[in-house]
Amino acid sequence: MSAIHARQGHDRPYGAEYGLSLKAAFYLAAILLVLLGAMARAQDAHDTTFYPQDADAAAVIDAALAQAQDEGKLALIVFGADWCHDSVGLAETLDENDRLSTLIADHYVLARVDVGQRHRNQDQLQRFGLAASFGTPTVVIAQEDGAALNGATAHDWRTAYNAAPSDIAAYLSRYGGLDWNGAPVASADLSAVAANWPPYQTAMQTLASQRENGEISAEHAASQHAYATGMARSIARYGAGQEAQAQGLAVADRADLDALGVTPSDDLTDAVILRVAEIEFDLLARFEAQIEETRAAMAGDAAGHEEH
Repeated sequence: MSAIHARQGHDRPYGAEYGLSLKAAFYLAAILLVLLGAMARAQDAHDTTFYPQDADAAAVIDAALAQAQDEGKLALIVFGADWCHDSVGLAETLDENDRLSTLIADHYVLARVDVGQRHRNQDQLQRFGLAASFGTPTVVIAQEDGAALNGATAHDWRTAYNAAPSDIAAYLSRYGGLDWNGAPVASADLSAVAANWPPYQTAMQTLASQRENGEISAEHAASQHAYATGMARSIARYGAGQEAQAQGLAVADRADLDALGVTPSDDLTDAVILRVAEIEFDLLARFEAQIEETRAAMAGDAAGHEEH
């Protein structure tokens, strides 16, 4: 019998043996039903596929660029994966935040591409002048002719789950050539925060030493540098979002606000530098670990193809 029914051999209502009245038992059952419903909705959200693995990425991107050209918009192409907390978080924020969903509907054509463990559809990233996925999600804003507008900052969204909606709005407004909506917004200089983050400084010093001593190739050093810089700026973005939330403010990257001609209400840069200073991260070790993860994923895909 289900636990919601009376136990065999008991004359008292279920729950009475625990000192619960019939009314309290009904309340408890109602609460349980609410919790189960919330869990089911959370599971449904978790099961949503934003980055389908079996999609033809080239066709998806071609269609987005063609639609952008027809409608006089930009293409917003997010390279991510459904296993990735931040890829899913960005997808949910763009879909559920009214301001962002309207901004995208009016000015962008949105497409999402699966990259697995950074081993799938890398050729599609390279169409936009990006060497590879150094983290997920990677965000590309492209003109109708396929030229990327944001190549220098495409890798800066690895903490997108915690990015402030105002930060995302300023970024999309900047590259979309749009006017700011006039809402007050604080700034944080993400470049300054990243440059002052101790793990990034350590990584840059180590990298310079390795290059000087001929311990790594120029190509590998360039990949390490791109990974570390994108990760440092992503941590800066995370810190900005956390600090703004703590202070009850909207926030955006100072570079985006400058490009939009917006005077920020507050400067949170120093506070964000302090906030992220205690985040420990071995950037170069993590980069090497990612390479091994990618190799393992590629081997797994290859083995799967052989079985079929």
